Amino acid sequence: MSKFLGPIHFWVYHKIQLQEAIITEIIALNGNQANQLQAELDHRYGVSETRPLETVIDPGNIHGWLQTNVTRAEYKLAAAITTLLDQNPDSYPHIEAIFRSQGQALSQSDLTPAAAYKLLSDSLLDGMPCDHANVLIEEGDNQVVWQRNRCVHSSYWQAVGGDIAVYYRLREALIEGLLAGTGQVYQKRDALTSIIRRSNQ
Repeated sequence: MSKFLGPIHFWVYHKIQLQEAIITEIIALNGNQANQLQAELDHRYGVSETRPLETVIDPGNIHGWLQTNVTRAEYKLAAAITTLLDQNPDSYPHIEAIFRSQGQALSQSDLTPAAAYKLLSDSLLDGMPCDHANVLIEEGDNQVVWQRNRCVHSSYWQAVGGDIAVYYRLREALIEGLLAGTGQVYQKRDALTSIIRRSNQ
């Protein structure tokens, strides 16, 4: 078990924080009931941590602490979205807009397919590194192809009575937002295989 913080720990924590920011925006869609929903999620899954990692992490259990916070962020995202959609299915476009906007905020100019894939890997919370959720199967100047090796999200959505397909649609909206205006496009080869390629290819 690691006793020292390294770049990979800050990398995972950064992705947790990005997901927590999305959760905060989704909860705000609940209007006058936002505080109640926040309190319910905090009570059920624990209060999310936003302070600098080095000030809050348990140095004797770095991996376990990060896993706990990954789990918390996953449960809260699934529960917040499922709750809103159960209350009002018409809220979906507003939730999707949050994901698309988050992607746009992450975007950078002059992205290559490889750089775009790296940016996604640096931003989307896909469990812990040891989960190997995705595997890169092709990387070239004109396109990058990767495959979902395992779904690390479905158990959380199932636990809250949600639909994992909703998560993947929202995830695609974030990717499309990130690629907008970059000259790159996102495509699905099949249910598990995704492509980022130059739009002129």
